[in-house]
Amino acid sequence: MIKIEKDKLGLQDYFYIGYLYLIILGIVSDAIFYGIFGVTYLNYTTILDALISPISLLANNWILSLFLIFMFGLLYLYLTRWMPKLYKYLRVKKWYQKIYNVEKWDKRYAKIEDKNNLLPGLMFLFFLLFVSMRTGMGIGMKQKYQSREITPNYTLVFKDNLKLDVRKIGQNSAYFFYFIPGETEITATPISDNLKQIKRLKKKKK
Repeated sequence: MIKIEKDKLGLQDYFYIGYLYLIILGIVSDAIFYGIFGVTYLNYTTILDALISPISLLANNWILSLFLIFMFGLLYLYLTRWMPKLYKYLRVKKWYQKIYNVEKWDKRYAKIEDKNNLLPGLMFLFFLLFVSMRTGMGIGMKQKYQSREITPNYTLVFKDNLKLDVRKIGQNSAYFFYFIPGETEITATPISDNLKQIKRLKKKKK
């Protein structure tokens, strides 16, 4: 097996790794999100949709973006600052040495403090954090729509001029996913073949 040294990775290699990372992140997070509603999302998506999905979600939801940045910042500080300091404080304690193999943990913390190992670890943690957030969004949305009356937020104008008020769940380059008020199953409509216009409804003042 050929071993590639990390310090020999060039800009193109990092670009390719980032490209694959975003695709996998988009596919997994969207598959879980739509799977909660009983939709096999892989039948409706493309590589480009998977690539753009995480970026689009963060760009269009600033609250989610701030929360992820905050949580990711805490994880970074925990891994690089707080956890190593806590370990250095505890490792000299006799009771700690009796419970844990200090030599073994010294090697693990040395890897954590190695900057070459930091990036893959942070990417993995962000992956778990993003997928967990997407899962929580799906579960919360499903419970909300099961317990309350669905309020339309978009009007779809079909090519035969039929208009339909719906509740949008998501959208990619080819399909628009929505609930029709009174129904419990998601509908996926091809955009180019069926829709002439997608209009956002104004929120009604209470």
